[in-house]
Amino acid sequence: MESLQILAGIAVIVLTFLDFFHTTLSGNGFGFISRELNRLLNRLIIQNRDRTIFRYSGLTHLLVTTFVWLALLFCGTFLIFTAGENMVVNSTTFLPATTSERFYFTSYVLSTLGIGNMIPGNETSEILTGILSFSGFILITTGLTYLLSVVQAVLSKKELAFFISTLGNDVEEIYFFFKKDDNLDGLMADANDLRKQILSNASSYLAFPITNYFLTKNRKSALIVQLAILSEVLMVLRMDWEEDSPQYAKLCTLINAIEKYLNLGLEGPNKDLHNNDKLNTLRSFWQKYGHTFKKNTEMDRRFTSSLYYAGWDWEEVYKMKEQL
Repeated sequence: MESLQILAGIAVIVLTFLDFFHTTLSGNGFGFISRELNRLLNRLIIQNRDRTIFRYSGLTHLLVTTFVWLALLFCGTFLIFTAGENMVVNSTTFLPATTSERFYFTSYVLSTLGIGNMIPGNETSEILTGILSFSGFILITTGLTYLLSVVQAVLSKKELAFFISTLGNDVEEIYFFFKKDDNLDGLMADANDLRKQILSNASSYLAFPITNYFLTKNRKSALIVQLAILSEVLMVLRMDWEEDSPQYAKLCTLINAIEKYLNLGLEGPNKDLHNNDKLNTLRSFWQKYGHTFKKNTEMDRRFTSSLYYAGWDWEEVYKMKEQL
């Protein structure tokens, strides 16, 4: 029974670190535990868009995720130290520690701040104590490094969102901003840099997936809204050019970059959220400029899901300056 409990504790610790390192160091998105935890938390937060918790969504996700990692690490370690009477003993009397003393010993082992009044009571406990004393240190120091990287990635997302918003306050203003040059000279000159910024932020989905949960009520700093606006304008502009023209090719590279951003997103396309009739009604706006929007159902669904899980919708994308 003692061996089984030790193995159970080790299993909990191993699963915790697999999830932790997958999330913080692998560059391949969340681990299983963190992914499900943050998706659940996101669904709770977007239902409270008018409350303070929405403003602090990113901080909430960071704190809750870190707490769960620490809690699982603590539970696994506590299981090990309560597996047998002699796993932890009093350093003076050598009597087996009580449950509260084992809780205390677990806390100090993981924080590497042991006082010495409780000690391992057998060789197995000594070996495991030595190993576990490093685990808390590794989790805390790696977590802090990850936190700094997350902050930088969040700032990069806001920077790109603000950059797009400076092109115009709504789809119409951005459309005319690009149309003022007959050959789209301004867009052609900036296309490569803009594409790189979009793809750079797309990679943040995988390297720092928690950045997607830093939500905002400010339309200008909401990257998914600004990308949706930009995407709508680019697809309309593309209708004016032949497929073999350099303008068409440049527009396609930007649209493909946005599509890549969506494909790397944390939320897959949810067909239950997407209302194609509603979107077509909003897109009828372009008919006054002689354009009929071509359907791209998969991309539209991805945008719908991404907008929804960030607390927005297509109506915000097509909101005009006078409505803001």
